[in-house]
Amino acid sequence: MLAINNKRIAGGIFSDLEKAFDCVNHDILLAKMEYYGIRGVMYTLIKSYLENRHQRVKFNNKLSKWDKINIGVPQGSILGLLFFLIYINDLLSVISYTVPNKNSSIVLFADDTCVIISEQCLMNFKRKLNIVFQIMKEWFNSNFFH
Repeated sequence: MLAINNKRIAGGIFSDLEKAFDCVNHDILLAKMEYYGIRGVMYTLIKSYLENRHQRVKFNNKLSKWDKINIGVPQGSILGLLFFLIYINDLLSVISYTVPNKNSSIVLFADDTCVIISEQCLMNFKRKLNIVFQIMKEWFNSNFFH
């Protein structure tokens, strides 16, 4: 609203990731945790929590065979949400670093991402919006959100 009151052009990119918690790659998550300083016993504990997980499905009173899970974090748990937030956290820095602007804002809420951009000039607005969209697309692809 502030942008509109100041006669600026404003727009946003809104992303709601489908099955986001199921797409978290364990190797990437562990690498990000190590980058953020989670090492030693805590790292080993989290790694053992993620590795060698299995699941099966019950349908019409029939059970499938156990299958190993290599991706995804448990939903409905505090750890699952924490792991997901660690996984997606660097998206903020990538966008902020590439398009630094006091007239932009980025909001992450679980699997929802919102980037608002405002500019005085229509050409600059379109350029920044396209840059941010490309950055987000590349980040989502490289982090296996297809």
